[in-house]
Amino acid sequence: MKNILTTVLAILSLVMYGQHNSKKAFIRNKDVKMETTGNIEIDKLIGQLRNSMRLYMKEASPGYSEKDIDECISILSDYSKRMFKTHSKGEATILVKETVLKLNALNHKCGDSLIETDEREQICYVMIFAGYKMNYNSMDEDITEEWREW
Repeated sequence: MKNILTTVLAILSLVMYGQHNSKKAFIRNKDVKMETTGNIEIDKLIGQLRNSMRLYMKEASPGYSEKDIDECISILSDYSKRMFKTHSKGEATILVKETVLKLNALNHKCGDSLIETDEREQICYVMIFAGYKMNYNSMDEDITEEWREW
């Protein structure tokens, strides 16, 4: 009986520890403005981009900080949420331009080191995919190219 009670307490402790850590992860994600965009696929893509940027930052010494990564993620999340509220391709094009210009400025602030080849491809994919979901463009149409400096 004593062994069963010990086992049950150990399992409960592990479950409680896991729930406690899950809450911390949720809070940490909320702090970096990872609220949902309204599209699970885009949320996943943005999360992967964030994780990739953070991993690179830990492996190298790039010219950007965690705050810069958070700002990039926030810009993309905001873009996606706003894209799903547009009513025309013209409105969407203005949003694409505004977003790309914000990303250009952020990248310049970071010594042009925040958005490298891999990040560029991921960011473009997110932006193109959101427009595609709204039927404004095809998946092989680079809607960012006209204003993109990264």
